[in-house]
This record gives sequence, structure tokens and C-alpha cells, in this order.
Amino acid sequence: MKQNQLIFDSYIRMADAIYSVFNVNCEVVIHDVTKVESSLIYLKGDVTGRAVGAPTTEVILKELKKKHEDIKDLNGIITNTTRGKIIKTSIVFIRDLDGKVIGFLGINLDITEINRLQQVIEEMIRPDTSYDGQHFDETYATHIDEVFDNITKSTIVELGIDVENLQRKDRITFVRRLESKGIFLIQGSADRIADLLGVSKQTIYNSLEEK
Repeated sequence: MKQNQLIFDSYIRMADAIYSVFNVNCEVVIHDVTKVESSLIYLKGDVTGRAVGAPTTEVILKELKKKHEDIKDLNGIITNTTRGKIIKTSIVFIRDLDGKVIGFLGINLDITEINRLQQVIEEMIRPDTSYDGQHFDETYATHIDEVFDNITKSTIVELGIDVENLQRKDRITFVRRLESKGIFLIQGSADRIADLLGVSKQTIYNSLEEK
């Protein structure tokens, strides 16, 4: 029994260290499962609303039904409490010198508010259903030239073309793709596209009108 107490004492120091790191919304507990009816012997923080002398949990009782060598630590399990909290829990089983489970250290982190915040964030970043969940690449330019350059460069990449050696068919495809992106709403764009392709402005207009 004295040896077991020394083991529990070492875990109590560990519990204090863990709590000092998390502190807010955290609870660290130590249970002595040789007395399951009142197994909670040490407590730091308040997440579950328990006090020293509280019984062990249903999850632990189920584990204790196993052979000692089959009992494994439980890391990162999520539990929903009757108090409406969502708790992330890790459990480290405490063993005596013979390997028999005599207790456990539990870390309980209240993630209720984090979970709510996650739901809010997911709702905020969810695209409008009218756009079928599409994502758009956008340039928040400080000058219209940036917008023009970005549209032309991205279209060149999309089509995989070399604007210095365009065949007539590819030129028409390129000009029409630019038109579909609204580039001709930019003043002077026809002249700039003509310069880019090394053709006349009229050729650009013809590319738009050809069937």
C-alpha cells in the first residue's frame, strides 16, 4: 500500500504540471480504482462538476473488466455530458510494480465553446449554395492594370498557349476566353490585347465576331 501511495504521489505532481499548462477549461483527475465507489482522490480544475470522493466512470468500469495486460490508455476520446458539455479526454492508467492497474490519470478538456466556434467558422466560410460550392481565384488589385495582367496571364496558363506563335484558331479561342472573363469592359483592352498578340485591333474584333 505504501508503494502504491508513492506511485500516486508521483502522478499527483504530474497532474499539477499538466494543469499549470492548460489551466482554463481543463480538469486533471486521479482515481484509485481499488475503490470504484469513491475512486476520485485528486482533482485540479472543474470541468465535470465532481469533487474528491466521486465514483469512477462507466468507461473505466468497462475497461476494468478486461485483463490487466489488455487495458490500454485512452487518448483523445470525445464525450458528451449530461450537463451539455463536449469534453476531450485522455486517460493514462496507473499500474503497480506488478503491472496491475490501480488507478488512472485523466485529462478533461472542455471543448464546448471551441466546437461552437468551429461551427460558426464553418458556416461563415461555406460558399453560397447558389454558386454550387464553387471557389474563385480573385485578385484584389490596387490598379486596373493588375487586373488586366492577371486575366491575360491566367488565361494563357489555362489554355497552355504561346501568344507569340498563335494559330488563327488558338487566337480566336484566346480572345473569346478573355471576353468571357469581362476583360473588354476595361478601357483600352482591345489595343493592349492586339499589342500582346502582335495583330491589329480590328483582328481582335474579328476574332470576337467570327462564327
